[in-house]
Amino acid sequence: MSRFNTKLGAGVLVGAAALYAALSLATGRTAHAEVPPDLSAPAKDAALDVWKGAALVVQEGAFVADVRPADAYARYHLPGAKSMPAASAAGVRAAAAGLPVLVYAGKDEVAQKLVAELRGAGTRCWYLADGARAWYLAFQLPVPLFAESSPPDGYPEALHAAEGWFERPDPAKRARVAEALQVLAKANYQPTLLKSGKKAAAASGGKKKISGGCG
Repeated sequence: MSRFNTKLGAGVLVGAAALYAALSLATGRTAHAEVPPDLSAPAKDAALDVWKGAALVVQEGAFVADVRPADAYARYHLPGAKSMPAASAAGVRAAAAGLPVLVYAGKDEVAQKLVAELRGAGTRCWYLADGARAWYLAFQLPVPLFAESSPPDGYPEALHAAEGWFERPDPAKRARVAEALQVLAKANYQPTLLKSGKKAAAASGGKKKISGGCG
């Protein structure tokens, strides 16, 4: 049995590293390049977080159904959402007219049940986890107000771009807004999440409780 040649092995490793570096430079990527977050809406998943829900609306023009009571919708709702209190699967399916659907309710259990019924009827459908409250905390609160640290580089600009889309959708800016959502998802910056301090964690379980009247 022949012994492993350590010098030869080291040479192979050095050569592989050099080849990887050359390929990285040739493709414009560095060894530390990161794959952007996947904001697609996998069929196997029923629940979407805010950034994936927003991406579904921006990239696929999803129909957004608010199945909370009308008074909750009047207090606050997602941009472009249609008020459909206690809507049936058939009602949402008819209103969506073939578009993918994003549902949200006062309780995730309600939205989850409706999504299951819609999927059973062949509709591409998901629900927004934590509903309007999640959207409100992500888009409506002043970012630095409840944070213990400053937002990461690029975060305010990305948030502004996303907010602008939902105020006035512009197909010409779709790609730019999709990139902004990637930045927001990658940063995973939560202004309402207390990161340090045993007293804060003990008092609130690590999260700042905000009541936005979102239903």
